[in-house]
Amino acid sequence: MRTVLTVIVILAALLAGQVAVAQEEMTKDQWQQEMNKLTETQKSLKEQLKALQDEITAREGELSKLTGDYDKAMTDMYALVGATPEQAAAYRSEIEALKSKADELSRLSDADLVARSGEVEELAAKTNAMWDNKLSLVPEFWDGLTALNEQVKSLQNVLASQVKTYTVGTWSKDRDCLWNIAKKPTIYDNAWLWPKIWQGNRDQIKDPDIIEPGQKLKIPQGNVLTDEEKSAARKYYSSKVPKTPVE
Repeated sequence: MRTVLTVIVILAALLAGQVAVAQEEMTKDQWQQEMNKLTETQKSLKEQLKALQDEITAREGELSKLTGDYDKAMTDMYALVGATPEQAAAYRSEIEALKSKADELSRLSDADLVARSGEVEELAAKTNAMWDNKLSLVPEFWDGLTALNEQVKSLQNVLASQVKTYTVGTWSKDRDCLWNIAKKPTIYDNAWLWPKIWQGNRDQIKDPDIIEPGQKLKIPQGNVLTDEEKSAARKYYSSKVPKTPVE
């Protein structure tokens, strides 16, 4: 609307300028005829402007009604599954947060993703739990969760292609600890890579000095430690350094 009004003002100014210039070359009758034409043009433009303003007002009224109808329809839909608009908004925020986490994990390299495999499993568990809410039946949420499921499956497929497993034996028979497992020729053939196994299994290894027979450990690929694995190893070794007593 402002654009139309601006155009009219500019046009009127230009026409007025033209009349001022031409006035010196016109007779009085010619000048009056020109002014009459301009007056009619101005009247026509004002009528067009009013028509546009009326149409905008009508469209705004229609939009307001449609918005109200939509909000009521959504409220009724949420009520069908026993939820309120506020609960739906909170549910939407949860899905968006999970989507954000999936996007973050999807940007990682394969090696870094393996190191954070526990987060993928946690994401999968939370996504599955979202389906237990009846709000998942609402088309918006159904579509969002379906897309999220596909993204989680993609992450899990990457992990499956990158990770082999090792079942922990007993200490008395197999002498299994992270150091000895990493040293096996079929694993890394390098004991110093044991932090890879620890960081790749943080969901089930809280203390790297303690593993239990029967645990199925994921063996991340690679023959060097990632920055995250190096950091974890440094913290572990520093925790083992005896503290000098203060006298």
